[in-house]
Amino acid sequence: MTRVAGACGLACAVAIAGGLAAAPAHAGNTAVLPAGAFAIDVSRIDAITSVRWDGTRSARPLIDGIDRYEPGGGLQGTITARPYVDYKFITSQLFYGATDNLTLAVALPWVTVTTIEPNLGWIPGGYQNQLGRPYSEDDFWAWAKSMGQRKLEPFRGNEGVPADVVVGLRWRMPGHWTERWGLVGAVAAQVALPTGASPDPEELVAAGTRAWDLNNYGDIEVHVAMERPWREGLVNRFNVGVDVHSAILLERELVTPNGTKHPLLLTHAPYVGPTYRVDPGDMVGFSLLAECAPWIGPTWAHWMTKGNRTVAEAYPAVLNLAAAYTYAHVEQSVWKSPSVMWNWERMKLWQPGDKNTVKLTAEVSLLRLGLPLQLYAGYRNQEWVPGKNSRASNVTVYGARLLVKFW
Repeated sequence: MTRVAGACGLACAVAIAGGLAAAPAHAGNTAVLPAGAFAIDVSRIDAITSVRWDGTRSARPLIDGIDRYEPGGGLQGTITARPYVDYKFITSQLFYGATDNLTLAVALPWVTVTTIEPNLGWIPGGYQNQLGRPYSEDDFWAWAKSMGQRKLEPFRGNEGVPADVVVGLRWRMPGHWTERWGLVGAVAAQVALPTGASPDPEELVAAGTRAWDLNNYGDIEVHVAMERPWREGLVNRFNVGVDVHSAILLERELVTPNGTKHPLLLTHAPYVGPTYRVDPGDMVGFSLLAECAPWIGPTWAHWMTKGNRTVAEAYPAVLNLAAAYTYAHVEQSVWKSPSVMWNWERMKLWQPGDKNTVKLTAEVSLLRLGLPLQLYAGYRNQEWVPGKNSRASNVTVYGARLLVKFW
């Protein structure tokens, strides 16, 4: 789990969006490949998180301030932190059209680097007789150092570390089911394989690459989508749709820190036991999608169509734009250990809530010009529409998709 922990060993899981999916992206939620066709997709993803929405939908730092007390005495002060978390990915995706209505997919996400800036601060506490004044920040960390506890440092890691591999499929409903109403429907499912890495439990500032660490896709997901396209000739000029989804995050066992690196702040095993379990809580929601093709572009007869211009006229427009809104309800995350208080300190930061995501995408398709290549860029924001008891990740994506057919 991505964690930025404060004094008293309070570990906060930071939700990061990886922007991964096991279905063809940037082409609606019902698009599939023709039988025998492959799509090879490579993208660069940058996901940043620095805001947590509380129970009143107000923006807060990812962790609350932590009060520190003299042993048996008064308030030393409050450690504050405004963590800034940045995940960078290279994601490779392979799609295959098993039939004209069934596409299979696998996504291989690699984290190129993760950085976390704790951005620590200090609010002085009460008057200390032994000092003749309140503790300053330097006073506190000097005291902590005398106890074997070093000051928290920025984190840089996960260089070339895989995240959970995603495998999935999308099945487009038969046309006679939906076309009488001018609709297109599809069902998709995906599973995340446990290939990612968990964070070092002995580090206060650490980041993992499993599905829960990224908190963007489930271990198991199911989507049902329905869309209404409007065509101009053989080209879809407009498209609107809805996608309903359910994501399951499986319960997992994690190692309890013993305080080998941070004895003052992370000595939990004596109270919790060597391991503990977490049920992350599932997600359910829907997406609303609107797409348009403002520029169809030139259409040429070329080698891909064997000189037949009519075939090229059925290819996607050169410029395609899309906007989507996604609502996701997130259930309570539950910590399970012998220590009820320790469990609650973590659970109170992961209470039931929701996420509101706005996604904008632009794609340039060169198929009409005789190049089996599509270039795209996208931006996904979770701060424009406030959420509740959730972390907001803003994601930028750049990528290219090559379409090939060998038989």
